[in-house]
Amino acid sequence: MRNAIWDFDGTLYDTYPGMLQALLEVLRAHGVDLNADKTFETIKRGSIRDLLRELAPKTGLTLVDLEAAYHKQEAQYLLDAKPYPQAAAVLETMVAHGNRHFLLTHRDEAAWDMLARDGLKHLFEGGVDRSQDLPRKPDPAAINFLLHRYALRPDETGMIGDRKLDVLAGQAAHVQGIYLNIDGFNDAPTADAIVAQLSDIPALFRH
Repeated sequence: MRNAIWDFDGTLYDTYPGMLQALLEVLRAHGVDLNADKTFETIKRGSIRDLLRELAPKTGLTLVDLEAAYHKQEAQYLLDAKPYPQAAAVLETMVAHGNRHFLLTHRDEAAWDMLARDGLKHLFEGGVDRSQDLPRKPDPAAINFLLHRYALRPDETGMIGDRKLDVLAGQAAHVQGIYLNIDGFNDAPTADAIVAQLSDIPALFRH
Protein backbone atom coordinates (compact mmCIF):
# COMPACT_ATOMS: atom_id res chain seq x y z
CA MET A 1 0.00 0.00 0.00
CA ARG A 2 1.04 3.59 -0.49
CA ASN A 3 -2.05 5.67 0.46
CA ALA A 4 -3.09 5.98 4.11
CA ILE A 5 -6.52 7.29 5.12
CA TRP A 6 -6.42 8.14 8.82
CA ASP A 7 -9.15 8.35 11.40
CA PHE A 8 -8.54 11.23 13.84
CA ASP A 9 -10.03 10.54 17.28
CA GLY A 10 -8.35 7.68 19.11
CA THR A 11 -6.06 6.92 16.17
CA LEU A 12 -3.86 9.97 15.66
CA TYR A 13 -5.04 12.03 18.64
CA ASP A 14 -5.66 11.01 22.24
CA THR A 15 -9.04 12.74 22.41
CA TYR A 16 -11.07 10.02 24.10
CA PRO A 17 -10.25 10.97 27.72
CA GLY A 18 -11.74 14.43 27.16
CA MET A 19 -14.65 13.09 25.15
CA LEU A 20 -15.46 10.58 27.88
CA GLN A 21 -15.20 13.17 30.63
CA ALA A 22 -17.50 15.57 28.78
CA LEU A 23 -20.00 12.79 28.11
CA LEU A 24 -20.11 11.66 31.74
CA GLU A 25 -20.47 15.23 33.02
CA VAL A 26 -23.33 16.10 30.70
CA LEU A 27 -25.23 12.91 31.44
CA ARG A 28 -24.67 13.29 35.19
CA ALA A 29 -26.00 16.84 35.02
CA HIS A 30 -29.21 15.40 33.58
CA GLY A 31 -29.66 12.55 36.03
CA VAL A 32 -27.77 9.71 34.35
CA ASP A 33 -24.67 8.44 36.18
CA LEU A 34 -22.54 5.91 34.28
CA ASN A 35 -19.45 3.86 35.04
CA ALA A 36 -16.48 5.40 33.25
CA ASP A 37 -14.74 2.19 32.16
CA LYS A 38 -17.89 0.56 30.84
CA THR A 39 -18.93 3.74 29.06
CA PHE A 40 -15.53 4.04 27.39
CA GLU A 41 -15.80 0.53 26.00
CA THR A 42 -19.37 1.19 24.89
CA ILE A 43 -18.46 4.28 22.88
CA LYS A 44 -15.38 2.64 21.37
CA ARG A 45 -17.36 -0.40 20.24
CA GLY A 46 -20.24 1.80 19.06
CA SER A 47 -20.43 5.58 19.09
CA ILE A 48 -21.21 8.49 21.36
CA ARG A 49 -24.14 9.41 19.14
CA ASP A 50 -25.68 5.96 19.57
CA LEU A 51 -25.29 6.15 23.35
CA LEU A 52 -26.82 9.63 23.48
CA ARG A 53 -29.72 8.44 21.35
CA GLU A 54 -30.32 5.58 23.77
CA LEU A 55 -30.13 7.75 26.89
CA ALA A 56 -31.85 10.92 25.70
CA PRO A 57 -35.31 9.80 26.97
CA LYS A 58 -33.85 9.36 30.47
CA THR A 59 -32.44 12.90 30.51
CA GLY A 60 -35.62 14.74 29.55
CA LEU A 61 -33.81 16.30 26.57
CA THR A 62 -34.21 15.74 22.87
CA LEU A 63 -31.31 14.05 21.12
CA VAL A 64 -30.48 17.33 19.38
CA ASP A 65 -30.29 19.24 22.66
CA LEU A 66 -28.32 16.48 24.40
CA GLU A 67 -25.80 16.35 21.56
CA ALA A 68 -25.46 20.14 21.64
CA ALA A 69 -24.78 20.05 25.39
CA TYR A 70 -22.19 17.33 24.90
CA HIS A 71 -20.36 19.14 22.09
CA LYS A 72 -20.26 22.36 24.09
CA GLN A 73 -18.71 20.55 27.05
CA GLU A 74 -16.35 18.52 24.89
CA ALA A 75 -14.96 21.65 23.21
CA GLN A 76 -13.41 22.66 26.52
CA TYR A 77 -11.38 19.44 26.68
CA LEU A 78 -10.50 19.31 22.99
CA LEU A 79 -8.07 22.20 23.40
CA ASP A 80 -5.87 20.02 25.60
CA ALA A 81 -5.85 16.94 23.35
CA LYS A 82 -2.51 15.97 21.85
CA PRO A 83 -1.40 13.53 19.16
CA TYR A 84 -0.22 10.16 20.40
CA PRO A 85 3.55 10.21 21.04
CA GLN A 86 4.32 8.02 18.02
CA ALA A 87 2.07 9.89 15.58
CA ALA A 88 4.52 12.50 14.25
CA ALA A 89 7.36 10.04 13.67
CA VAL A 90 5.06 7.54 11.96
CA LEU A 91 3.56 10.14 9.61
CA GLU A 92 6.96 11.64 8.77
CA THR A 93 8.57 8.25 8.17
CA MET A 94 5.81 7.19 5.82
CA VAL A 95 6.00 10.43 3.82
CA ALA A 96 9.76 9.98 3.53
CA HIS A 97 9.09 6.55 2.02
CA GLY A 98 6.74 8.00 -0.59
CA ASN A 99 3.42 7.29 1.08
CA ARG A 100 0.50 9.73 0.96
CA HIS A 101 -1.69 10.73 3.92
CA PHE A 102 -5.37 11.70 3.97
CA LEU A 103 -7.63 12.52 6.92
CA LEU A 104 -11.15 11.23 7.50
CA THR A 105 -12.91 12.92 10.39
CA HIS A 106 -16.42 14.04 11.22
CA ARG A 107 -15.03 16.93 13.20
CA ASP A 108 -15.09 20.42 11.74
CA GLU A 109 -12.03 22.55 10.95
CA ALA A 110 -10.89 22.08 14.56
CA ALA A 111 -9.18 18.85 13.51
CA TRP A 112 -7.14 20.70 10.89
CA ASP A 113 -6.38 23.46 13.39
CA MET A 114 -5.00 20.88 15.83
CA LEU A 115 -2.87 19.26 13.16
CA ALA A 116 -1.50 22.68 12.22
CA ARG A 117 -0.85 23.56 15.86
CA ASP A 118 1.15 20.38 16.33
CA GLY A 119 3.12 20.69 13.09
CA LEU A 120 1.40 17.78 11.33
CA LYS A 121 -1.00 19.37 8.83
CA HIS A 122 1.60 19.67 6.06
CA LEU A 123 1.95 15.88 6.05
CA PHE A 124 -1.62 15.46 4.73
CA GLU A 125 -2.55 16.01 1.10
CA GLY A 126 -6.21 16.45 1.94
CA GLY A 127 -9.16 14.80 3.58
CA VAL A 128 -12.79 14.77 4.57
CA ASP A 129 -14.29 16.68 7.48
CA ARG A 130 -17.75 17.74 8.59
CA SER A 131 -17.98 20.41 5.88
CA GLN A 132 -18.46 17.78 3.16
CA ASP A 133 -21.55 16.52 5.02
CA LEU A 134 -20.94 12.90 4.03
CA PRO A 135 -22.47 9.93 5.86
CA ARG A 136 -20.64 8.67 8.92
CA LYS A 137 -18.65 5.45 8.98
CA PRO A 138 -19.25 2.56 8.51
CA ASP A 139 -20.82 4.04 5.37
CA PRO A 140 -17.99 4.05 2.77
CA ALA A 141 -19.08 7.32 1.12
CA ALA A 142 -16.29 9.44 2.62
CA ILE A 143 -13.62 6.94 1.60
CA ASN A 144 -15.08 6.70 -1.89
CA PHE A 145 -15.01 10.50 -2.05
CA LEU A 146 -11.28 10.49 -1.27
CA LEU A 147 -10.58 7.70 -3.75
CA HIS A 148 -12.28 9.66 -6.51
CA ARG A 149 -11.00 13.14 -5.64
CA TYR A 150 -7.36 12.13 -5.32
CA ALA A 151 -7.39 9.33 -7.91
CA LEU A 152 -6.34 6.71 -5.38
CA ARG A 153 -6.24 3.06 -6.36
CA PRO A 154 -8.22 1.02 -3.80
CA ASP A 155 -5.69 -1.81 -3.91
CA GLU A 156 -2.96 0.65 -2.85
CA THR A 157 -4.98 2.27 -0.07
CA GLY A 158 -5.62 1.51 3.59
CA MET A 159 -8.15 2.91 6.05
CA ILE A 160 -6.59 3.13 9.53
CA GLY A 161 -8.72 3.42 12.64
CA ASP A 162 -9.20 2.35 16.23
CA ARG A 163 -12.78 1.08 15.87
CA LYS A 164 -14.53 -1.68 13.99
CA LEU A 165 -16.54 0.84 11.99
CA ASP A 166 -13.29 2.21 10.48
CA VAL A 167 -12.44 -1.26 9.23
CA LEU A 168 -15.94 -1.90 7.92
CA ALA A 169 -15.98 1.42 6.06
CA GLY A 170 -12.65 0.67 4.46
CA GLN A 171 -13.60 -2.81 3.38
CA ALA A 172 -16.92 -1.57 1.98
CA ALA A 173 -14.90 0.83 -0.19
CA HIS A 174 -12.62 -2.06 -1.26
CA VAL A 175 -9.54 -0.72 0.52
CA GLN A 176 -7.58 -2.46 3.27
CA GLY A 177 -9.14 -2.14 6.72
CA ILE A 178 -6.37 -1.60 9.29
CA TYR A 179 -7.41 -1.91 12.92
CA LEU A 180 -5.36 -0.11 15.56
CA ASN A 181 -6.15 -2.25 18.58
CA ILE A 182 -4.82 0.43 20.91
CA ASP A 183 -7.25 -0.38 23.75
CA GLY A 184 -7.01 -4.16 23.51
CA PHE A 185 -10.73 -4.56 22.81
CA ASN A 186 -10.06 -6.94 19.87
CA ASP A 187 -13.19 -5.61 18.23
CA ALA A 188 -12.34 -6.03 14.52
CA PRO A 189 -11.30 -9.65 13.90
CA THR A 190 -12.15 -9.34 10.19
CA ALA A 191 -9.64 -6.51 9.63
CA ASP A 192 -7.11 -7.00 6.86
CA ALA A 193 -4.40 -6.05 9.36
CA ILE A 194 -4.42 -5.65 13.14
CA VAL A 195 -1.70 -3.67 14.90
CA ALA A 196 -1.19 -2.89 18.58
CA GLN A 197 0.48 0.49 18.19
CA LEU A 198 1.05 3.24 15.64
CA SER A 199 4.68 2.31 15.13
CA ASP A 200 3.54 -1.01 13.59
CA ILE A 201 1.78 0.74 10.71
CA PRO A 202 4.63 1.90 8.44
CA ALA A 203 5.63 -1.72 7.79
CA LEU A 204 2.25 -2.25 6.10
CA PHE A 205 3.00 0.47 3.54
CA ARG A 206 5.69 1.09 0.96
CA HIS A 207 9.03 1.36 2.71
